[in-house]
Amino acid sequence: MYQTYRAHTRCGAAPAMVILSAKHGFVAPDDTLDPYDLRMTNARADELLARLDQSVTQVAWPRRASRVLLAGGQTYRRVMRAAIGLVGAPHLPIEEVCGGIGYQRSQLANFLAEQGRPALADQIGSHPNGQPLYRRYGVYAVGDSVLFNDRGPGRLALKRAVLREMFNGPAGPTACADVDDTVAGRARVVSRWITLAGIRCRAEEAPVAPPPTAGSNGRIEDAVRLAGRATFSI
Repeated sequence: MYQTYRAHTRCGAAPAMVILSAKHGFVAPDDTLDPYDLRMTNARADELLARLDQSVTQVAWPRRASRVLLAGGQTYRRVMRAAIGLVGAPHLPIEEVCGGIGYQRSQLANFLAEQGRPALADQIGSHPNGQPLYRRYGVYAVGDSVLFNDRGPGRLALKRAVLREMFNGPAGPTACADVDDTVAGRARVVSRWITLAGIRCRAEEAPVAPPPTAGSNGRIEDAVRLAGRATFSI
């Protein structure tokens, strides 16, 4: 696991980390420990849980985390989950590795590769089915008017939307948004899901599209669409 961590972190870009030691409880990554040989058994996990208050206070926990990954065996993760609840971070998106050690290392590598990308934060409620709802995604928040790439047959490359709800959907961070769309040839505001990764900027921050030039077909929407593709496409 440590080899995977070293291979997928860059200087200055490593995420904040707290380590669970079978002997010492929670320790900081730069703590110096004497060699020891103690396995994390169920009995040892029970001992750590019995004095969890003491264990979590002996290390500084990240204060501005936006998501959490619990990486380790099942017995380690049982203690980790309890600690997350104790330090007041159960509202954050919490992921856990699973499967064999090779699959766990792959999940850790994927998590590290995603560092620096925007993440959902500030849970403000949940759907009736229990799906958590969030206030923010990176620099964007519920209520913001944004421009986003709308991909699909017959759709323009860029559209305006007002973000109403944010949650983790089947394709990743998603918003239920009021989208300026065209239905049956008429302008409509349609409530539907959009992928948050497609957001390019706030609507008020968009550059002004140049006017149509000689040689164009003269349609304003064509000029705006072309300018949007040139400016915002990924």
